Amino acid sequence: MGNHLIALVVEGQTEEAFVTTLLAPSALSKGVTLAPIIVETSSTGTGSHRGGGGWKGYHDLLDDLLRQPHWHRVGLMIDYYGYPVGAPGRDSGRPKADDRQQLTEALNSRYAGTASVNRFHPLIVKHEFESLVLAAIDAGAGDGIMPGRALRSLRAAIKRADTPEDVNDGASTSPSKRLKHAYPRYIKTVDGITLIQQVGLTAVLERCPVFSAWWQQLLA
Repeated sequence: MGNHLIALVVEGQTEEAFVTTLLAPSALSKGVTLAPIIVETSSTGTGSHRGGGGWKGYHDLLDDLLRQPHWHRVGLMIDYYGYPVGAPGRDSGRPKADDRQQLTEALNSRYAGTASVNRFHPLIVKHEFESLVLAAIDAGAGDGIMPGRALRSLRAAIKRADTPEDVNDGASTSPSKRLKHAYPRYIKTVDGITLIQQVGLTAVLERCPVFSAWWQQLLA
Protein backbone atom coordinates (compact mmCIF):
# COMPACT_ATOMS: atom_id res chain seq x y z
CA MET A 1 0.00 0.00 0.00
CA GLY A 2 1.43 3.41 -0.87
CA ASN A 3 0.41 7.07 -0.95
CA HIS A 4 -2.77 6.38 1.00
CA LEU A 5 -4.37 8.85 3.39
CA ILE A 6 -5.93 7.65 6.63
CA ALA A 7 -7.88 9.88 9.01
CA LEU A 8 -7.82 8.81 12.64
CA VAL A 9 -10.40 10.35 14.98
CA VAL A 10 -9.07 10.63 18.55
CA GLU A 11 -10.38 11.82 21.91
CA GLY A 12 -7.93 14.53 22.90
CA GLN A 13 -4.48 16.07 22.86
CA THR A 14 -2.66 13.09 24.37
CA GLU A 15 -4.00 10.73 21.72
CA GLU A 16 -3.22 13.33 19.03
CA ALA A 17 0.39 13.52 20.27
CA PHE A 18 0.58 9.72 20.34
CA VAL A 19 -0.49 9.55 16.70
CA THR A 20 1.80 12.39 15.61
CA THR A 21 4.94 11.19 17.38
CA LEU A 22 4.62 7.40 17.16
CA LEU A 23 1.88 6.08 14.89
CA ALA A 24 2.27 8.51 11.99
CA PRO A 25 6.04 7.95 11.49
CA SER A 26 5.49 4.18 11.59
CA ALA A 27 2.68 4.45 9.05
CA LEU A 28 4.73 6.71 6.81
CA SER A 29 7.48 4.09 6.67
CA LYS A 30 4.85 1.86 5.02
CA GLY A 31 3.78 4.55 2.56
CA VAL A 32 0.71 5.70 4.52
CA THR A 33 0.00 9.25 5.66
CA LEU A 34 -1.89 9.17 8.96
CA ALA A 35 -3.73 12.32 10.06
CA PRO A 36 -5.02 12.62 13.67
CA ILE A 37 -8.25 14.58 14.04
CA ILE A 38 -9.52 15.51 17.51
CA VAL A 39 -13.28 15.33 17.90
CA GLU A 40 -14.95 18.73 18.24
CA THR A 41 -17.23 18.77 21.26
CA SER A 42 -18.87 22.17 20.80
CA SER A 43 -18.69 25.44 18.92
CA THR A 44 -19.39 28.72 20.69
CA GLY A 45 -18.75 32.40 20.20
CA THR A 46 -15.31 31.92 21.72
CA GLY A 47 -14.40 29.21 19.22
CA SER A 48 -14.44 25.46 18.90
CA HIS A 49 -13.79 23.16 21.82
CA ARG A 50 -12.07 19.87 21.15
CA GLY A 51 -11.66 16.60 22.98
CA GLY A 52 -13.96 13.97 24.49
CA GLY A 53 -17.57 14.92 25.04
CA GLY A 54 -20.78 13.23 23.92
CA TRP A 55 -21.27 11.00 20.94
CA LYS A 56 -22.78 13.64 18.64
CA GLY A 57 -19.39 15.22 18.03
CA TYR A 58 -17.93 11.85 17.09
CA HIS A 59 -20.87 10.97 14.87
CA ASP A 60 -20.84 14.25 12.95
CA LEU A 61 -17.10 13.97 12.34
CA LEU A 62 -17.12 10.29 11.35
CA ASP A 63 -20.13 10.73 9.08
CA ASP A 64 -18.40 13.64 7.34
CA LEU A 65 -15.04 11.87 6.97
CA LEU A 66 -16.56 8.65 5.68
CA ARG A 67 -18.32 10.59 2.92
CA GLN A 68 -15.00 12.07 1.73
CA PRO A 69 -13.59 9.72 -0.90
CA HIS A 70 -9.97 10.87 -0.62
CA TRP A 71 -9.57 9.06 2.71
CA HIS A 72 -8.43 5.51 2.04
CA ARG A 73 -9.61 4.59 5.53
CA VAL A 74 -11.13 6.29 8.55
CA GLY A 75 -10.13 5.08 11.99
CA LEU A 76 -11.44 5.78 15.47
CA MET A 77 -9.53 5.37 18.73
CA ILE A 78 -11.70 5.79 21.82
CA ASP A 79 -11.37 4.51 25.39
CA TYR A 80 -13.65 1.70 26.49
CA TYR A 81 -14.17 3.40 29.84
CA GLY A 82 -14.98 6.68 28.09
CA TYR A 83 -17.36 5.22 25.51
CA PRO A 84 -20.19 7.78 25.63
CA VAL A 85 -23.85 7.23 26.35
CA GLY A 86 -25.73 7.43 23.06
CA ALA A 87 -22.92 5.86 21.03
CA PRO A 88 -23.78 2.75 18.99
CA GLY A 89 -24.44 -0.18 21.31
CA ARG A 90 -24.69 1.88 24.46
CA ASP A 91 -28.03 3.32 25.48
CA SER A 92 -27.44 3.96 29.16
CA GLY A 93 -25.25 2.98 32.04
CA ARG A 94 -21.64 1.95 31.94
CA PRO A 95 -20.68 -0.82 29.49
CA LYS A 96 -19.96 -4.18 31.05
CA ALA A 97 -16.48 -5.60 31.14
CA ASP A 98 -17.13 -8.00 28.26
CA ASP A 99 -19.00 -5.54 26.01
CA ARG A 100 -16.06 -4.14 24.07
CA GLN A 101 -16.39 -6.48 21.10
CA GLN A 102 -20.17 -5.98 20.98
CA LEU A 103 -19.71 -2.22 20.95
CA THR A 104 -17.19 -2.52 18.11
CA GLU A 105 -19.70 -4.55 16.10
CA ALA A 106 -22.39 -1.94 16.82
CA LEU A 107 -20.09 0.78 15.53
CA ASN A 108 -19.35 -1.12 12.33
CA SER A 109 -23.04 -1.80 11.81
CA ARG A 110 -23.98 1.85 12.38
CA TYR A 111 -21.66 3.15 9.67
CA ALA A 112 -21.95 0.26 7.23
CA GLY A 113 -24.23 2.37 5.04
CA THR A 114 -21.78 5.27 4.91
CA ALA A 115 -18.46 3.50 4.62
CA SER A 116 -17.59 1.11 1.87
CA VAL A 117 -16.21 -2.24 2.91
CA ASN A 118 -12.94 -2.03 4.85
CA ARG A 119 -12.91 1.78 5.10
CA PHE A 120 -14.02 2.19 8.72
CA HIS A 121 -11.69 0.80 11.42
CA PRO A 122 -12.78 1.63 14.97
CA LEU A 123 -10.73 0.70 18.02
CA ILE A 124 -12.34 0.73 21.44
CA VAL A 125 -9.17 0.72 23.50
CA LYS A 126 -8.98 -1.98 26.15
CA HIS A 127 -9.49 -0.35 28.67
CA GLU A 128 -8.14 3.15 28.22
CA PHE A 129 -5.18 4.92 26.64
CA GLU A 130 -3.14 4.41 29.81
CA SER A 131 -3.05 0.67 29.01
CA LEU A 132 -0.50 1.60 26.34
CA VAL A 133 1.47 3.63 28.90
CA LEU A 134 1.52 0.59 31.21
CA ALA A 135 2.85 -1.44 28.29
CA ALA A 136 5.72 1.00 27.95
CA ILE A 137 6.47 0.69 31.68
CA ASP A 138 6.33 -3.09 31.37
CA ALA A 139 8.90 -2.81 28.57
CA GLY A 140 11.29 -0.88 30.81
CA ALA A 141 10.28 2.77 30.47
CA GLY A 142 10.12 5.07 33.44
CA ASP A 143 13.65 5.49 34.79
CA GLY A 144 14.32 9.18 35.30
CA ILE A 145 10.59 9.97 35.16
CA MET A 146 8.96 7.99 37.95
CA PRO A 147 10.27 6.77 41.32
CA GLY A 148 11.47 3.18 41.47
CA ARG A 149 8.76 2.26 43.98
CA ALA A 150 6.05 3.45 41.58
CA LEU A 151 7.52 1.49 38.70
CA ARG A 152 7.75 -1.69 40.77
CA SER A 153 4.14 -1.32 41.89
CA LEU A 154 2.86 -0.83 38.35
CA ARG A 155 4.89 -3.72 36.93
CA ALA A 156 3.55 -5.99 39.67
CA ALA A 157 -0.02 -5.01 38.72
CA ILE A 158 0.69 -5.78 35.07
CA LYS A 159 2.16 -9.16 35.97
CA ARG A 160 -0.93 -10.08 37.99
CA ALA A 161 -3.18 -9.10 35.08
CA ASP A 162 -1.11 -11.08 32.49
CA THR A 163 -0.94 -8.16 29.99
CA PRO A 164 -1.07 -4.34 30.26
CA GLU A 165 -4.40 -4.40 28.40
CA ASP A 166 -5.90 -6.63 31.11
CA VAL A 167 -5.16 -4.30 34.03
CA ASN A 168 -8.60 -4.02 35.47
CA ASP A 169 -11.52 -1.72 36.13
CA GLY A 170 -12.48 0.19 39.27
CA ALA A 171 -12.41 3.55 40.96
CA SER A 172 -8.84 2.96 42.13
CA THR A 173 -7.64 0.13 39.90
CA SER A 174 -8.14 1.31 36.30
CA PRO A 175 -4.89 2.03 34.42
CA SER A 176 -5.18 5.81 34.75
CA LYS A 177 -6.00 5.60 38.44
CA ARG A 178 -3.11 3.22 39.08
CA LEU A 179 -0.69 5.57 37.34
CA LYS A 180 -1.94 8.56 39.32
CA HIS A 181 -1.86 6.64 42.59
CA ALA A 182 1.66 5.32 42.01
CA TYR A 183 2.96 8.66 40.80
CA PRO A 184 0.72 11.61 41.80
CA ARG A 185 2.72 14.00 39.60
CA TYR A 186 1.88 11.97 36.50
CA ILE A 187 0.62 14.22 33.69
CA LYS A 188 -1.05 12.32 30.88
CA THR A 189 -0.26 14.76 28.10
CA VAL A 190 3.44 14.90 29.01
CA ASP A 191 4.52 11.77 30.86
CA GLY A 192 2.29 9.34 28.98
CA ILE A 193 3.82 10.17 25.62
CA THR A 194 7.37 10.40 27.00
CA LEU A 195 7.10 6.96 28.58
CA ILE A 196 5.95 5.39 25.31
CA GLN A 197 8.69 7.21 23.39
CA GLN A 198 11.30 5.71 25.73
CA VAL A 199 10.65 2.19 24.49
CA GLY A 200 9.07 2.84 21.08
CA LEU A 201 5.92 1.66 19.36
CA THR A 202 7.13 -1.88 18.66
CA ALA A 203 7.48 -2.67 22.37
CA VAL A 204 3.93 -1.45 23.01
CA LEU A 205 2.51 -3.47 20.12
CA GLU A 206 4.23 -6.62 21.40
CA ARG A 207 2.43 -6.27 24.76
CA CYS A 208 -1.01 -5.15 23.59
CA PRO A 209 -2.64 -7.77 21.31
CA VAL A 210 -5.95 -5.88 20.93
CA PHE A 211 -4.24 -2.65 19.97
CA SER A 212 -1.76 -4.47 17.73
CA ALA A 213 -4.48 -6.33 15.80
CA TRP A 214 -6.35 -3.09 15.11
CA TRP A 215 -3.15 -1.31 14.02
CA GLN A 216 -2.26 -4.06 11.56
CA GLN A 217 -5.78 -4.06 10.10
CA LEU A 218 -5.77 -0.27 9.75
CA LEU A 219 -2.62 -0.37 7.64
CA ALA A 220 -3.27 -3.66 5.82
